[in-house]
Amino acid sequence: MPHHALEITLTRPATTTELDQACRLTRLATNHDHTRLLTLTRAPQPRPEPGAPRP
Repeated sequence: MPHHALEITLTRPATTTELDQACRLTRLATNHDHTRLLTLTRAPQPRPEPGAPRP
């Protein structure tokens, strides 16, 4: 199963406690001011719509 990058943009910086709690659920990377979180997740590729051209 392929992996997809997931980016989460926060409206305020995450606190150390919030980041610790989130990291218990999944591995996260943060930017320098803790307003963006990045992770990789497994997800199936979307199925093409019927009649859509193939890439």
